[in-house]
Amino acid sequence: MKRRHFLSLSGLISGACLIPVGIARRIHTAALHPEGPLILAPENALTELYAEDTGYGFHLHLGDPNEEPDYPDLSEFIEARGFEPNDDNDLRRYAIEWRGYEEDFIEEEEGAIEQLKRELNDPIDGGERDHWMEWDFESRESPMALAYHYLSRLPLHNLDGALATGLDLGDLSFIEGDRPGSNLTYCTADSLQALASLQCRLNELKEGVRIRIV
Repeated sequence: MKRRHFLSLSGLISGACLIPVGIARRIHTAALHPEGPLILAPENALTELYAEDTGYGFHLHLGDPNEEPDYPDLSEFIEARGFEPNDDNDLRRYAIEWRGYEEDFIEEEEGAIEQLKRELNDPIDGGERDHWMEWDFESRESPMALAYHYLSRLPLHNLDGALATGLDLGDLSFIEGDRPGSNLTYCTADSLQALASLQCRLNELKEGVRIRIV
């Protein structure tokens, strides 16, 4: 399990994101009122970052968290595994290595490879879908994984030349595998204050992203 925290305004830890003092005080003050901390989202946002309320924090999603996955077709899946879907020899190797076909079976069943060819444009299913969900979707292509990779590439921490306010506005956690054997990749915010601070930093970077709480 890997974790990286920032958005602590103490300025005492590596990777802190320091919010301008005036805005930090507004966020901190607003958190004392029922409506919660102010989130200064841009009016003309190009992208929405969904913050899913889990009851103990927020999971971040780049894309609708309730949208059905866009499953690749079999041809794309085969190609991503290093095989050429338009090459009969590669299809034979794929059938043996990924579908567990015996070479004798392929030789005896002349239509085995032809059947595989007929499936190339169909969305993956069965064991191939299970593998894709566990290894590709959870680590790279889910809305949570997309949010993780998007945010981890941004220069969110900005200690140089900044002054700490002494106000703790929360943390973001970047997690790769939340348990042994898991490929789940995601980012969480531990509070509304952390979301407000993240929105502020995204505004500073002119990302054109609006955080939407769902």
